[in-house]
Amino acid sequence: MELTIKKENGVLSIAGNGRLDTVTSAELSAKLDETGYEDVDIDFDFTGIEYISSAGLRLILALQKQATETGNKLVIRNINKVVAEIFRVAGFNKSLTIV
Repeated sequence: MELTIKKENGVLSIAGNGRLDTVTSAELSAKLDETGYEDVDIDFDFTGIEYISSAGLRLILALQKQATETGNKLVIRNINKVVAEIFRVAGFNKSLTIV
């Protein structure tokens, strides 16, 4: 999975392509720990994300929790039909901001 992470003006922008699964979620988590994601708004562009596993869902949930605890927000953008259905089945579509 290729990842792009930028932190500017209080916003952490994340984009990637491929699958957000056990292996890639761990890679993304490590990169986020290096970059720092405390007290920033998070903008996650899912344009290139083909699939998300339960490990990916846990990572998204952790990002949402961190953002909420610091008074920030997490926005998920450009999800495809497969990911939208996974979010719906998991109930994430009710608790996340998806645009």
